Amino acid sequence: MKTMSYQLDGNVIRDQSLEGEMLVLDDVKCRGLVDCTFASGVLKLTSTRGKAVLLDSVVKDSEVIAVKRQRDYRLFGARFINCKFHGVYSGIDFGREGRGEPLYDFGAVEGCDFTEATLDGCRFFNTDISSLRFPRWPHVVIPEPQRLAGDIAAMEWPGHLGKYMAIVARSPMDMKAAVLHIPSLVQLLQCTEAEARDAIDRLAGVLV
Repeated sequence: MKTMSYQLDGNVIRDQSLEGEMLVLDDVKCRGLVDCTFASGVLKLTSTRGKAVLLDSVVKDSEVIAVKRQRDYRLFGARFINCKFHGVYSGIDFGREGRGEPLYDFGAVEGCDFTEATLDGCRFFNTDISSLRFPRWPHVVIPEPQRLAGDIAAMEWPGHLGKYMAIVARSPMDMKAAVLHIPSLVQLLQCTEAEARDAIDRLAGVLV
């Protein structure tokens, strides 16, 4: 695996093609990629004070590792193709929002494997989720949750899980899946993992 064959433009890498690299994105030295292609490498996300900068860039056939928990931002500026994700992602939005603005219209996630990642409240927009591999229980994948709003409202739920699921069901139509990590939610939802699993198993269409 190669390292440091790139040139920095300030604290980002701009307009370069990198292959077979190990690249660490952090808060200081290198914050991200702009107008780049990153292929067949290892991309490590270590930022803690803000989001990784990935704009108009393609990451393909690579491992993407959240060395430190990545929290509450959108990855709409990057195309991830045939990548394998590791680490913890909380409140991260993947895919493409489709506003028609360059910042929001570039992103994609295709053929990616999340089975070794923790996805805590992550959302996938304008994405063919059939091309993705998701982690299993205690994760819950809710495809097109808007279509389940009636079933969710009609069910009995333990604790606050029903209220939480109703919020998920009010998501915009271009959100193609929500992924929940039940152990991260049970204290907020005031129910046990077993109670959550029993209720979710009664909701048709979800993946566990």
